[in-house]
Amino acid sequence: MAEKHQFFTPVGRFVSGDLQTKRDKDNQNRPIAPENQRYEFGLAIRKDDPGVGPLIQGIAGFAYNEYAKTAPHVAQKVVNWLQTLDGFSGKISDGDKPNQRGQVNQNTVGCFVFWFSTSIDIMAASAAAANAQIPLDQIKRGYYVDVAGSAAINGLTDGNAGIYLNPTVVRLIAHGPEIVGSVDPQALFANHAAPAQLPPGAMPIGSAPQPPAGVGMPGAGLPGMGGQVQQPGTGMPGFQQPQQPQPGFTQPAMGAPGGMPMGAPAGMPSFGAAGVGSPTASLGNPGFPAHHGILNPQQ
Repeated sequence: MAEKHQFFTPVGRFVSGDLQTKRDKDNQNRPIAPENQRYEFGLAIRKDDPGVGPLIQGIAGFAYNEYAKTAPHVAQKVVNWLQTLDGFSGKISDGDKPNQRGQVNQNTVGCFVFWFSTSIDIMAASAAAANAQIPLDQIKRGYYVDVAGSAAINGLTDGNAGIYLNPTVVRLIAHGPEIVGSVDPQALFANHAAPAQLPPGAMPIGSAPQPPAGVGMPGAGLPGMGGQVQQPGTGMPGFQQPQQPQPGFTQPAMGAPGGMPMGAPAGMPSFGAAGVGSPTASLGNPGFPAHHGILNPQQ
């Protein structure tokens, strides 16, 4: 039986994925075979949380020791990954980095994001109910949770070498602003400001609409029609763009994760945890389609 590393995460925010519905499309919108479908979700933990450094070190140390037994070249990749979060599928990404579409998810700023997946049903509990089991639908995206989980290497020794992060129980800790929808509009338009120059006939939002010339004015009846033409309704239906709640993170300075010890895990070569300075590692399960890293991936 494959070795596992058991752990408990610090409290983080459930920012992506679904606890109740398996993912059935990959990042290119292609169907995933039912036998390969998994529950997937992302947990954003603040970089300055004192528990996140030891958590990452523990996972990396486990992966290093397991790969050192049979694939020393992959063990070296783990060492490099702990410095850069690149070159090894470690299922942890830098929430301050843009995703593959060049967008920074505002719900993950100032955080490391842990990407969990499992093929079996997830169990939920509530700290407010003495850790009793609760229905999964009581944990919504945007709420704060911690996870009892485990890490296991995938056993691959090529470019897809990496680990799995499997949730055992997701425990509800506190409510937060709910994250709804499949797209974060604020993240999507973060670097694309609305134009100041409007096309002819366009009116700034909130300004009073003007009737078309000759419509609704005294004596402006159509030929052959006695009386005045009723002014047609103007403007678009009253649509209000939902406001995407912000998690209220203060982005820390880039560098080693808060609380991450500079010493190496047992069995690992001695090296310091450098600042994150390269693109995020592939988030996908090497045995399954890669996670595209966008808020609330298509279910």
